[in-house]
Amino acid sequence: MYARVLRVTGDPAKADDGIETYRSRVAPALKEQGGYAGARLLINRETGAGMSITFWQDEQTLRASEAALASVRGDTMSRFGANDPTAENYEVVVQHRPQPTEAGNFVRITSLDGDAAKVDDAIRHFEAEVVPAVSRLAGSRAAVLFVDRSTGKALAATVWTTKEDVEASADEARSISARALEVAGASNPRVEPFEVAFAELLAPIAR
Repeated sequence: MYARVLRVTGDPAKADDGIETYRSRVAPALKEQGGYAGARLLINRETGAGMSITFWQDEQTLRASEAALASVRGDTMSRFGANDPTAENYEVVVQHRPQPTEAGNFVRITSLDGDAAKVDDAIRHFEAEVVPAVSRLAGSRAAVLFVDRSTGKALAATVWTTKEDVEASADEARSISARALEVAGASNPRVEPFEVAFAELLAPIAR
């Protein structure tokens, strides 16, 4: 599976307007695209930061959808009070989803620049060490790893039932992350909390 990640920084006061546009316009448009497998809209109501993650069955369908969705994407960004989103494509290499991700849940996103030569080691470590460690923490719902094999860039997403669960797990998460960063050959990770504003996955996977 592959994913397109769009990042924006908008006006916090326009968050609800943007969310409604995503639900009413973007979600139906996505379902018309071949290979579409699901989507997440993540927001930070304090900063205005947002992230749209769309899932695709393979790299070919991901790239084929780019032009088709350009107009609806632009309209949605304007509703958020945002311009010029940044887009990144990733392979989704680990999906541990014992509980569904739902609107109202919270997500911790860790972005990192790793060593492309160590991607496979990082994937194995995430599966063998990170997933079990995170799963033991209260409120944990899912853990997903996205990678760009050509650059070593990666996103690690952990999903939590409540905002309080995210905050309570912060210290343990830092310890878990430190070892994972070492294995990936990465440093200076960017850690961001988000609220799940929209969640849809057509083919849930539990691992």
